Amino acid sequence: MFQLELPVLTEDIINTVPAHREHINKLFAEGRILSYSVSQHRNMIWAVINAEDEPEAMEIIVKLPLFRFFTDTICHPLLFHNTLPASVPGISLN
Repeated sequence: MFQLELPVLTEDIINTVPAHREHINKLFAEGRILSYSVSQHRNMIWAVINAEDEPEAMEIIVKLPLFRFFTDTICHPLLFHNTLPASVPGISLN
């Protein structure tokens, strides 16, 4: 899990967010990111990365469009990460 710290938002950061979100969505679709959270104050991001080891995970992080703005990047290796499975609505035969 990565803890990524951002400075006070600037116009440059705000203008980079759409490309960043697009990249995050692509990583979710590829199964490379398992979870992604942003603090209410928009100064901290937590991301669980699906990688074999820390160097592979770091390769993913450095390619994030917002990476150049991160003031601190901390990796917390996880033994495991549990989440609730996505629920699929039941089929209605009307």
